[in-house]
Amino acid sequence: MNNSNAINLENFNVDELRAITETAQQLINKKQHQSLHDAYIQFEKIAKESGSTIEEILKAGESLEKKRNIKYRNTEDSNDTWTGRGRKPTWLVDALAAGRDINDFAV
Repeated sequence: MNNSNAINLENFNVDELRAITETAQQLINKKQHQSLHDAYIQFEKIAKESGSTIEEILKAGESLEKKRNIKYRNTEDSNDTWTGRGRKPTWLVDALAAGRDINDFAV
């Protein structure tokens, strides 16, 4: 939204602001639902074009995710690992904040 379309909310009373908030939240929920629905339709189309089902694609994705190589392991608990993708796990964030080097955890 640019400044020319901005709404000055200062002139509204509390009840009006609550109504605006409720309406906005309903619209957000509706748009999120529509976005998910659209994504699902696209996913169905991709599955059909590949001769698969959505369930088969998801199952294949799970096995591919498990096959990613572990790049970092917690020295305190060897069950804690990280592939280096996505958000850093808490154990690694805490260790780095304590001054440890990420290479200390490299596999």
